[in-house]
Amino acid sequence: MKPFDTLIRLSEQQLDEKRRRLAALEDRLDGARAQRQAIEDELEREQGLATEDSSALFAYGPYAAEVIRRRERADALIAAVEREAEAARDEVRTAFAELKRYQITHDKKLAELAKSRAAKEQIELDEIAQQLDRRKDDRL
Repeated sequence: MKPFDTLIRLSEQQLDEKRRRLAALEDRLDGARAQRQAIEDELEREQGLATEDSSALFAYGPYAAEVIRRRERADALIAAVEREAEAARDEVRTAFAELKRYQITHDKKLAELAKSRAAKEQIELDEIAQQLDRRKDDRL
């Protein structure tokens, strides 16, 4: 069943490649979420400093505007990577289903082949038994 073996191996390689791509996207997504959280943490620290020190209050406005822009960029990056990751998940599901289809078909073919061999062996054994029975009858 060489063609199936080759097809299954190729499908497994493609599935592994898609899984690696998905893992890289999920790592990228985790990094983007961590970056977003770092922006929020930094904003909280700066708000605390601005309330404690009135001289820092005048610089807080431009800083807050920049934080809003950074937050929007981080949110856009997260959304884009989430879309890519979802598409990659769909590709992994499709590749996995395809691989399973090939494996099931291969297993069915092997089972049919084994059944066919068993049937041929049984026919041969039946013929041998009939010949032995005839020889036994001829001797009597």
